[in-house]
Amino acid sequence: MPLRLTKSGYERLQKELEQLYQRRAQLIEEVRETGAEGDLSENAGLDAAKRSLGLVEARIKHLERQLMDAEIIEQDGQPEHVDVGVIVTLEDLDTGDLVRYRIAEAIEADLSAPLKTATPNSPLGLALKGKKVGDEVTIALKSKTQRLKVVDLTWDGVKEELPDFTG
Repeated sequence: MPLRLTKSGYERLQKELEQLYQRRAQLIEEVRETGAEGDLSENAGLDAAKRSLGLVEARIKHLERQLMDAEIIEQDGQPEHVDVGVIVTLEDLDTGDLVRYRIAEAIEADLSAPLKTATPNSPLGLALKGKKVGDEVTIALKSKTQRLKVVDLTWDGVKEELPDFTG
């Protein structure tokens, strides 16, 4: 099954791949230069450059495999149900609190973003898959059971058009 990505996520991963290609070229040159410094048995710089090059190569191969078969989610109109590429707003039916989750593949997760990400195969992602506004789900957590209601769905990364109040 192909990896399903948002357009913005696909572009971000493509950019990372381009940066990794550049970094690989730098590391290859670094390996060449430190290897020419003489005694290879005790060349810590060469060992470090080779280790870094190996890590970059592994990440490049991983991203290339993932992006080769990736399916970009069409994000037009209003999302009808919870799926990859959707930001879902949930109401905790016990507390009334609202929480928002971005549904995205793990490779697309941005840990620096303020919005939490739930993968499609996580317990929350599986419980929400296909749900519509107004639907309720019950999630069994380690310490409690949580009852949630879907109150809003929006596309992730799609800029909402603001109304024009100038006329």
